[in-house]
Amino acid sequence: MTRVPARTLDFFDRHVVQHIVEKYGFDELQAIKAFISSETYAMLQDPELELYKVSPLIIFDMWESEQVTGNPRNSLYLRADEV
Repeated sequence: MTRVPARTLDFFDRHVVQHIVEKYGFDELQAIKAFISSETYAMLQDPELELYKVSPLIIFDMWESEQVTGNPRNSLYLRADEV
């Protein structure tokens, strides 16, 4: 099975973590832990979902949705009923 390249994940890590720090006031280590332990991050790592092709802002929105609702699939970017 192919994997999402580490360089690609690093790109998303940097951008999403920065948004978490800026919006929620987490320190960088807290933000990294919150992101990489999330279902959103697991979905980003799945090459079949091809989430590495979307903007880091969409991944951040998915992470926020997961924090609020418990499910990153509740992001407006993924919900078909809102399109």
